[in-house]
Amino acid sequence: MKRFTLLSLFLGLTLSLIPHTASAQNGGAPAASGQPKRTIGLIDMAHLFKEYKKFGDLREQLRNDIKASDEQAKAMGETIQNLQRQLKDGTYKEGSPEYQQLEGKLISQGTQFETFRKTQQRDFLRRESKIYKDVYLEVVEAVGQYASYYNYDVIVRFSRDNVGETDNAQELIQNMNRQVVWHNNGIDITDAVLKYLNQRYTPVAGNPEGAAPKK
Repeated sequence: MKRFTLLSLFLGLTLSLIPHTASAQNGGAPAASGQPKRTIGLIDMAHLFKEYKKFGDLREQLRNDIKASDEQAKAMGETIQNLQRQLKDGTYKEGSPEYQQLEGKLISQGTQFETFRKTQQRDFLRRESKIYKDVYLEVVEAVGQYASYYNYDVIVRFSRDNVGETDNAQELIQNMNRQVVWHNNGIDITDAVLKYLNQRYTPVAGNPEGAAPKK
């Protein structure tokens, strides 16, 4: 008899929670009158970064600068190789003033080359980090504007990648370990935020920069 009583009490508590839970999951009316409805939105940051024109342009500019730097480094390397050949071809006797002058020039060029290479590598890494940081902060700001405008309480990062689209074991494991297993497509705000960012980066008529992103 005691077991039946406890079971009945448990079922009664469970059934009493069902309407409230279903309402929250399906975006129903808030439990208390006058209280705002709490909603959750999703955003695919990887997709957004990939398709954001500003991020692509900044990366392209960085790649072009790296390519130009590589060409300059290549030219410096060829100069060093020419100096090395001159030292080895026997034109100047080892120990002669001309040989020592050429040797000093080779050492100087080698030092300049190493300094240039290390400086450029450090600067490019710093620039790349800054690009990611600046764009990320800009995206977070836009997401915050969108969430505030449409009364979202939480925006969660997720991936749109479909588990069924890959046979790679590592990718399958990564996809199966992601936090969002299923979602209503209506709470994915990625496209709306992306559209807003691209329009703001390249303003078009009727959508001035700084306007609230539209759903």
